[in-house]
Amino acid sequence: KDNGESNLRIYKSMQMVLRLKCKLALLLLCLLLRESTPFSQQKSARSCSFRIAKFSNSDSFVTRKSSNRDDDTITEAAESEGKGIAKDNEIRQRLLAESIAPWRNLRLFVYFSGASGAGVGGLITLTGVLAALSGARPDLDLDVEYLNLAIDFGFVFAFAIAAKLDLDGGKELQEGVDAKIEKKKEAKVIKKRMQEREEVLANLSVSIRVTDDGAVTTAKVGELQKGARQHMIFVIGPKPAIRDALLGASLMKMEKFALSNVLIVPYDIDRGLRKTDVEQKPSGGFGDTPRWESKAYVAQPEGIGWDSYAEDEMKDAIEQSGKRVKNEGIVVVVSNEGKVIRRGVGTVPWKQTVAELTGVTD
Repeated sequence: KDNGESNLRIYKSMQMVLRLKCKLALLLLCLLLRESTPFSQQKSARSCSFRIAKFSNSDSFVTRKSSNRDDDTITEAAESEGKGIAKDNEIRQRLLAESIAPWRNLRLFVYFSGASGAGVGGLITLTGVLAALSGARPDLDLDVEYLNLAIDFGFVFAFAIAAKLDLDGGKELQEGVDAKIEKKKEAKVIKKRMQEREEVLANLSVSIRVTDDGAVTTAKVGELQKGARQHMIFVIGPKPAIRDALLGASLMKMEKFALSNVLIVPYDIDRGLRKTDVEQKPSGGFGDTPRWESKAYVAQPEGIGWDSYAEDEMKDAIEQSGKRVKNEGIVVVVSNEGKVIRRGVGTVPWKQTVAELTGVTD
């Protein structure tokens, strides 16, 4: 009889350990299937030609390719129209979130199954404990049954917490996907608007220095690009930002711009092209300007249209980079094909800019 009771105790202990191991294995499986939320990680460093980026002296100025699969998926979803049922934006965004976290539904199923199994087991154990306490089941070991109760309902609680965290994670992911898709759509609109602005820019006029004694001539931007194959860098901002940009350019070798067919066009947003300013200009056009502003590679905006163009550029830049743009100014880099290849805020790395335009490093 003693041996039988001992064997029964050992069997129940083994049964309890097996139950504990099974539930722990389920939890471990769910943890292994958890995806890392892409919006909690560092964002993609993708650099786009239409995006306002911070200029710096590092290689962040150069266009980089993103290896972020989730970011590429969201970008593709923002740019595509969808087919069939996916034409519904809400359904598309939900499907996109599920494609980023494909194991969430499986984990939720495991949580529900595990909690249900543990709950049923706990209720059965509870009835046995109540029967033992009433004297109907004197053969039950209450210590083992209490431990089984703790394991069962403990895992019910653990599975419930895990499911709650996963559901919260799914909600966060869905909100992140929605916000990122909207941001991508806004960027697409801005890109289209900026591409249309390239045509406006081609019809604006600039005055360029043609002789050493300061004689100037006026030509349209598009004519200089097509006829003279001129690349252009437009510096738009307050006077201090323009001064710093031109001073930085003058510190480079002068031949770097001349040999590369690069013109710098500064535009002072505080002054614009008021009539009084134009009238006060000497006939040469560069007589009272600082030395770095009278370089042959510096052209001056002329005629109408510059005010609205500069205003539109600044408005888009402020939307993407904040009000600091008003103080730091923006730079628009345009190739001789009339395409804007870069827009940036702040100090310009001239060497990298010229190299990107010409394809020649040194």
